[in-house]
Amino acid sequence: MKISTKKGDGGYTSTLGGERIPKHHLITEAVGAIDEANSLLGLARASAEDKKIQRIILHVQKDLFVIGAQLSFADGKGRKQKKQISDLSVRWLERLVNELEEVLSLPPGFVAFGGEISASQMDVARTGVRKAERIAVRMQSEGLLENPDLLKYLNRLSDLIFLLAAYEENSGRERKKISLSSLSVQLSDSVFRKWFIVGGFVVISLVMVLSLLLIFHRPSTDTMSEMMNMHMQEGMHKK
Repeated sequence: MKISTKKGDGGYTSTLGGERIPKHHLITEAVGAIDEANSLLGLARASAEDKKIQRIILHVQKDLFVIGAQLSFADGKGRKQKKQISDLSVRWLERLVNELEEVLSLPPGFVAFGGEISASQMDVARTGVRKAERIAVRMQSEGLLENPDLLKYLNRLSDLIFLLAAYEENSGRERKKISLSSLSVQLSDSVFRKWFIVGGFVVISLVMVLSLLLIFHRPSTDTMSEMMNMHMQEGMHKK
């Protein structure tokens, strides 16, 4: 795959819809802000030691790729991608936010992170998401944003990242209390959904096979009666 195409040397770039727009265009600004937030989240994920936190951030990064693609189609041209940010994604973030809020002891007012490098990097990523959200709001005000769930997602995401930063800043008992069970019920990820469906088919198939074996291999009533009579006759002969 060739990286350098030289097509952007004149200050223009192409959207996923095929439209050539200047690099200072609002769509380019929005896609660039999402790209920046994604990179900052990657740095935060690399510094997080908790595997659950890493999985959450990785899932969010994949969602941001989808958001970037949606924003690139904001000119209304070209074929829209199949995967979209939906209410399901927003509700997943909300479940995680609610769970973290219940167990974390947050101080009142503003929080100055800095006790842990991972918490500070998470907080920097939060500012990147806020920046992307502000540009997305500008797009909405100019009629370039069709999906309302996209703005909701970015808004909830900054809340989640703030709480993840607080999680990284805390240690000991509070960390042990957090199970992040909402992660296990997320079905919007295509890979997880695929294996969930495959597993369901396997279980159903096994149940059907066992049922058929029981039906065809179970001795009939007549056969059981004959066997009992034979045993009785053998007993009488022995006597």
